Amino acid sequence: MSRTRLFRFISIATMILIFWFSHQNGEESLKQSNFILQYLKDFLEIFGLDVRKLAHFTIYLILGSSYFLSFKVLDKKSALISIILTFLYACTDEFHQGFIPGRGPAIKDVLIDTLGGSLGIISIFLFFNFNKNPIIKLNKKK
Repeated sequence: MSRTRLFRFISIATMILIFWFSHQNGEESLKQSNFILQYLKDFLEIFGLDVRKLAHFTIYLILGSSYFLSFKVLDKKSALISIILTFLYACTDEFHQGFIPGRGPAIKDVLIDTLGGSLGIISIFLFFNFNKNPIIKLNKKK
């Protein structure tokens, strides 16, 4: 399987996972967060982190990264398109949550999601475009 196909698959799988998480009502979502929180509470409190916001950031970091890596050429245009796709999916995710009991859309979540995706995209872009000897070599634009 080619790199682009693999990361397109990962992008779609991540989008399905985000949709599934967003489709849970407020009570179910809180139960999941509390289950995870009981294991991470002490660690997260040291840094003042919210497990739900950290989850948003992380899953969108994965989504944005997989969007970007699904392009054949990892250039500025591909990075920008990937950031826009991440933002648009974050918007549709929050819109979707507006129809779920006990949930609601939040602009703050769109920003957190977009920041997570952008961090992944920019990190990969910088690594492959400014690292003279990357461990993994990808197709470059000729």
